[in-house]
Amino acid sequence: MELDWLEDFMALSSAGVFARAADARNISQSAFTRRIKNLENWAGTPLFDRSVHPVELTPAGKAFKPTAVETIKALTLTKEDIRDLSFREAEALDFVALHTLAISFFPSWLTGMVANTGPVKTRLFAENFSGCAEAILSGSADFMMCYHHPSVISISDEHRYPSTTIARDTMIAVSGVDRHGNPKFHFEQQEPLPYLSYPPDTFLGRISTVCMERGKFLGRLKSTYENSMSEALKSACLEGHGVAFLPAQAAEREIELGLLKKISQPSFELGIDIKLYRSIDRSRPQLERFWMLAQKS
Repeated sequence: MELDWLEDFMALSSAGVFARAADARNISQSAFTRRIKNLENWAGTPLFDRSVHPVELTPAGKAFKPTAVETIKALTLTKEDIRDLSFREAEALDFVALHTLAISFFPSWLTGMVANTGPVKTRLFAENFSGCAEAILSGSADFMMCYHHPSVISISDEHRYPSTTIARDTMIAVSGVDRHGNPKFHFEQQEPLPYLSYPPDTFLGRISTVCMERGKFLGRLKSTYENSMSEALKSACLEGHGVAFLPAQAAEREIELGLLKKISQPSFELGIDIKLYRSIDRSRPQLERFWMLAQKS
């Protein structure tokens, strides 16, 4: 059964004349008659008495009418609710970002963006790099926010997934402090340093390796703890468990408070970009406006 059949039923029960009801429904009389017959076939009994003019409802038609009214009302309200939900969903911009960026960068960056765009509803999902890439490639996110450096391969299809650099950061080495506020570990020490590391196949793991190679002390660090999230390594570093390489913005507050000390030199620190990617397969006015402003930020 179709909603049109029910609306045809109501039109004919009101007009009493097939031609007049068909005009009200803006369809031909033959098509209207065919749809009324389809409804009666579905019901298994005639709903209109055609032996009188204007036609009248049969006892079955009279019994069916309240159900038709309630069904039309319920389906109409449901349709409106679904459309409203779809509209509200379309209003939100979906972001996926590396855990570190989701915590240390995204909120302040969004504040700056909203100052130009006005209020905007966003949804943010934090993932590792492979999860971020999967989200943007599968079309489940509007934007992806990740670190980038030429030495680490990321998304290669810049035509379908264009990107813009929205900020720059630096990979630095940090240490927790002793009770005098001095770093517990430094690279001048002769003994191997406990190293709080990323998994080697992650973006920040590879960048950290480049930093260590540039500083020529790759063999002097002994991994004692491994975690893919910078925030987890920072927490371990604050507890004095070893040396960690962190994006400077992620450690900025703790360094200002004297809880962490930067122990790296500019010669082996590495600049990294913060990039925003989008998929050209997902497009709507609000997304395009946000993307245009992001490229200017």
